[in-house]
Amino acid sequence: MLLFFYNLLLPFALLISFPFYLRRMLKRGNYARNFGQRFGLYSKPLQARFAEGQWTWIRAVSVGEVGMAVRLLQELKKQDPTLRALISTTTSTGYLLGLRQAENQEWIEVIYSPIDFLPIVKNCWNRIRPRAVILIDSDLWPSFVAVAKGSRTPIFLANARLSQRSEKRYRLLRRLTQPLLWDHVTTLFAQDEVDAQRWIGTGVSPDRIIITGSMKYDTEDFVSENNPRFIQWLEERGIKSARPVLLGGSLHPGEEELLLSCFKYLRSEFPDLLLILVPRHAERSPEIAKLLEKERISFALRSDSRVEKSASVLVVNSTGELKDWYQTATVVVVGKSFCGIGGQNPVEPILANKPVIVGPHMENFQFLVDELRKGGGIIQLETAERLAATIADLLRDPAHATTLIERAAKALAFHKGT
Repeated sequence: MLLFFYNLLLPFALLISFPFYLRRMLKRGNYARNFGQRFGLYSKPLQARFAEGQWTWIRAVSVGEVGMAVRLLQELKKQDPTLRALISTTTSTGYLLGLRQAENQEWIEVIYSPIDFLPIVKNCWNRIRPRAVILIDSDLWPSFVAVAKGSRTPIFLANARLSQRSEKRYRLLRRLTQPLLWDHVTTLFAQDEVDAQRWIGTGVSPDRIIITGSMKYDTEDFVSENNPRFIQWLEERGIKSARPVLLGGSLHPGEEELLLSCFKYLRSEFPDLLLILVPRHAERSPEIAKLLEKERISFALRSDSRVEKSASVLVVNSTGELKDWYQTATVVVVGKSFCGIGGQNPVEPILANKPVIVGPHMENFQFLVDELRKGGGIIQLETAERLAATIADLLRDPAHATTLIERAAKALAFHKGT
């Protein structure tokens, strides 16, 4: 009955939210490509691929989750050489990254996740007929879960994290979410004991929960993939590796202004400082460029054919490159932690051997941040007031930065996924 009312109301919700999503799609771009997949409309070659059968369907919302999905699938492929995997994602950036990651890997297909309207989901399901479903983080949708349960397909929730905010919401709606979602999950792989207890509080049975650590903290994956290509890219453009670099990664609106303010303050002591801004969504690059023009600060875009070595700021207007840009940094400030809720993953810059500063809003990673703070491996500021001074301390004292990096590496070892 709950599922019936959910699907009855969903079309109206989609209709109301359509202008917002249309605006976002037009702004981000690349949404037109294979847009019909969201409604279960697939090309004949793709339908023929689905007909081969025995697919494991792994759902990953966006870029970060797609990266984790690919790493997980590579490990599963070692255990089962016959594995065929279908990755579905929600965003155009996640879709493009998935296509790049799956290139030359014939056992992986990448599609857009279908809209969670029961007739659409059933149509997709009947074409794909997966043997198992893996949901990365918490990509849970009632119709999708119901169809999986109805076909007796096991559902695994991998790298399952749950923020305090989400826990409160699920607890309030427990009478709705438990029969729609939690009762159908075969196994939930929680990141840590804190997350496990939160999931139990929302209605997930304890005997379905296994604590594995987090895939986001698997150090071998990051270390083996460390790539100095952007250090070389800067060198080729006359920007020497000895030049100090302040990098803001995965930035959200308002954080570019914050870092720009810090940059202007720091230049008196560090005149060669280069500021690299990497917005979470590359389509925001034009508005960042307008901000820099207004401030009359020389800058370059990653996409520019020529980059002057005298440029003070570099805006990375590309997607899927952040991990390698971290290699260029002297100090890293993690985005969505000063202006936003939830924060972003601090592990990648730590594993790039960089000192990391985060703001007060790291709710989605707070357990890890707390452990890093206890071990002296990260700097978390309660407000932005001391950000410039904290950056200056790290630029001024390389020994302090090195100590921060070493302590962070020790703290991360405990959270390695198993």
